[in-house]
Amino acid sequence: MTDNRHDLPDTPEVGPLPSPGAVEAAVPAASAPGAESVSPREELARWAAGKRPAPTAPTAPTATPLMDNRSGDVLRARLGLRPTSWALAASLRINGWAVTAIVTLLAAVTRFVGLSHPRGLMFDEIYYVKEGYALWHVGYEAEWKEGADALFATGDVAHALTTKPSYVVHPELGKWLIGSGMEIFGVNSFGWRFMPALAGVLTVLLVTRIMMRLTHSPLLAGLAGFFLAIDGIGITESRIALLDNFIGLFATCALYCLVRDRQWMRERLARGLADRPAGSTAPLLLWRPWLLATAISLGLTCSIKWSGLYLLAAVGVLVVVWDVCALRAVRARSWHTAGFLGRGLQDFLYLVPTALVVYVAGWFSWFAHSEAFNRDWAAQRRETGQMLPRSWMPDSLNSLLDYHIRMYRFHVGLDSSHPYMSKPLSWLVQMRPTLFYYPPKEQLGSSCGSDHCVEAISAIGNIPVWWFGIGALAVVITVAVARRDWRMWVPLIGYVGLYLPWFQYPDRTIFSFYTVAFVPCVVMVLALALGSLSGMIPPLPGSAAARDEEYAVIAGTTGPGLPAPRGVIARFLGFGRWRGIANPSFLTEEWIGVSGWRLRYEGLAAMGVVVLLAVAFGLLWWPLWTGQTISYDFWYWHMWFQSWI
Repeated sequence: MTDNRHDLPDTPEVGPLPSPGAVEAAVPAASAPGAESVSPREELARWAAGKRPAPTAPTAPTATPLMDNRSGDVLRARLGLRPTSWALAASLRINGWAVTAIVTLLAAVTRFVGLSHPRGLMFDEIYYVKEGYALWHVGYEAEWKEGADALFATGDVAHALTTKPSYVVHPELGKWLIGSGMEIFGVNSFGWRFMPALAGVLTVLLVTRIMMRLTHSPLLAGLAGFFLAIDGIGITESRIALLDNFIGLFATCALYCLVRDRQWMRERLARGLADRPAGSTAPLLLWRPWLLATAISLGLTCSIKWSGLYLLAAVGVLVVVWDVCALRAVRARSWHTAGFLGRGLQDFLYLVPTALVVYVAGWFSWFAHSEAFNRDWAAQRRETGQMLPRSWMPDSLNSLLDYHIRMYRFHVGLDSSHPYMSKPLSWLVQMRPTLFYYPPKEQLGSSCGSDHCVEAISAIGNIPVWWFGIGALAVVITVAVARRDWRMWVPLIGYVGLYLPWFQYPDRTIFSFYTVAFVPCVVMVLALALGSLSGMIPPLPGSAAARDEEYAVIAGTTGPGLPAPRGVIARFLGFGRWRGIANPSFLTEEWIGVSGWRLRYEGLAAMGVVVLLAVAFGLLWWPLWTGQTISYDFWYWHMWFQSWI
């Protein structure tokens, strides 16, 4: 969140810094006999080093006090926004879309090439593919005749489907999406995997656009999308018809809309309070289209699996906190009451009812077919005179609620053992990947040039991305807390809503492939951390860090041709003696989004190491992500740990 320390009622309002000439005029000269004579620039440099009080600008007798300045641009600065006249350079916009196109194309290659292999059902496709086909052909999940799994490899499945309803434990939307691919391309492996693959590609696109909005750096945006495009979790789960990849898509869409809503709301808040005195009532802003889009996206996330509920709660808390901080920053009237009660209620009504309506609407086919499982439960109890809980509810909704109670009991009681189950604590280090496919060696013969051939699809992430991502998570949390940088909270809220809740189920049967829901947040955190270390993420407009940096530039301690801005730890490690890149020949402002003097060699070196290792790992593990025929020795060489087997 933005740094609002200067927003306290007893702190004068700070506008843009004066020019160097004005600052020099503001520093008083020593006039007493024997006083130390220093230049204005030296005086400011001493202030920047903490050895002198801050200089004060001269005030003309007729000048308006700074604390009375509540122009639109001043309020925008207090809200962490750039001036009204600012616009993203055309070169940055063009390059941003260029890198978006490049990484999206790369994602399409890694997800669609060889998508039809293997041609039969694998892992939990035996559930979701059949349920998706049933939804499109009978309107509800139905039972199948014995031996139906093998028929999907031939495409002749219609006669194996019955009309007897089947008890399932997940909402229907994800299976509708899987089934739509078969409606377009037929009952074949490409058809039932098409929509998951498309979802994986769209997720890469959304991650890139989120990062572009957060950093205005085509390089960092492309870096995040690139990491996701070559990540093993994202690749393998885009090439199999499971539900979790759709969670990642809609959750990422929610985060994108969340970023848009924050800017939209604050721009209109600054506009509504411009030139009005402190303590004025903030505009209500009853219409917030991007918050509505966020709610719809969260409702779609919940319509895939219930785990989306935790993200809905986390995003709801974050929106309220952001709204309260915005009202406090502009000194709106009764900002605490108007924020926590007024805006909090408004945010709740936007998010929760909308998400609920979207979720219930996802059961449209269940409502339309009386043969669906548990559809007429309430009506049948009425007809037979049995006790009917919640008799005041419409029978259809009461039946759906009873169905959900059954589903909940199933999920909380799921504790059966599975060879690839894992605990959430091990997910970030990828210690127990899920093996999706591993046929008997008798089916493969010696087609790989060895006596023992293997075809394996192992859902293991790109290890350099995940392992460096752990350190990056610490960096991003530190920046988010120490600098109150709201940009860092965008991916962090994904961890809060999609990762941390799994720790409350220590005995439940869960798997590491669930991480595909928040792997977009993993790559964004890694890109943000590398961007911070390399100097590509400048301080937020109007923040205390931005003001300190401006004073340092004026004082001549940093700037073009001078050492790049660095923190205490970097200076302690000796990086402070390195100078920024004044005119980089290989990294121009049109690609990195900042002036070259901000760049830090140590961060660029770290970025290069991570990229090279991630590419090398991706090339070496590609056969294990796509199920190519390889020798057993080649496969075993990739099993670094016993837990990977």
